Amino acid sequence: MRYAVLSDIHSNLEALTAVLEALASERIDRTLCLGDVVGYGADPRACLERLQACDALVVGGNHDAVCVGKLDLGWFNETAQASLVWTRDQLSVTDLDWLRRLLLVETVEPFTPYHEEAPPAPNDQGRTGPVKAGPVGRPSNGAGRAQRSTPFQQVGTGSSRGAGFTLVHGSLSRPERFEYLVDLAQIVDTLTTCRTLMCLAGHTHQPCFVEYDRTQRTVLRVLTRAEELATVAFRDDAATVRYLVNPGSVGQPRDGDPRASVAVIDTDEKRLSIHRVRYDLETAARKIRQAGLPGFFADRLAVGR
Repeated sequence: MRYAVLSDIHSNLEALTAVLEALASERIDRTLCLGDVVGYGADPRACLERLQACDALVVGGNHDAVCVGKLDLGWFNETAQASLVWTRDQLSVTDLDWLRRLLLVETVEPFTPYHEEAPPAPNDQGRTGPVKAGPVGRPSNGAGRAQRSTPFQQVGTGSSRGAGFTLVHGSLSRPERFEYLVDLAQIVDTLTTCRTLMCLAGHTHQPCFVEYDRTQRTVLRVLTRAEELATVAFRDDAATVRYLVNPGSVGQPRDGDPRASVAVIDTDEKRLSIHRVRYDLETAARKIRQAGLPGFFADRLAVGR
């Protein structure tokens, strides 16, 4: 199976369209989206329609949640609040109902079943071993069949375990808090919670790959550079390892590269890659300004910050 993993589209239709066109040649079997479909950009309704058209499995992000009253608007700064109020006013009742139905966590069933053993016992700090905390990348403000979980529920109660995917916008251990996974200690907390081979998380707008050995309680790899993420091999060994994959942002990258970012995971070849896709930045920025949205959201597209 080949999966496309998108995140943080943020109402950027030009970026989403370019990404979907690029994926057309990738033989994608299933599209997964890690939330924040709306907010910041000028085309929330069109982006929802494009995702629905490709039958994507989507989890809710913080921007999606605030539009339907699941998260208080005061969680955001004033500039983001202005964008979200405008976004909410553009959405139809049907659009809002679709966003309201998004869960915080989704699990895609294993592509190789295995018998789950008890995870290693945590140390007295609540983690599964010594991990040196350090930044993975900080935000600059701010197929299988799906096994559905309930909103604000942690993973681990379903029957789908092993070499599959768990989708979440931020932290898996506390998905309702929409925490940024920027330090290794936070990432290890999420990976020790995860009951599948891979945890797919967004929110930071910065692509990364982390490999964690759950038997040795050791972080084995942290990849953040474009050349490292171009092709990454992984093991189908859910009894031993966990992986965190952040595909970066489609609609508002913040790693210094303004191109849209998307991940492709091939479960047969045991490889994943982060693709960067050029899109019409000028049109996306112009539409933001024409809509009367804060110009900051237009300006940052060109610099990828």
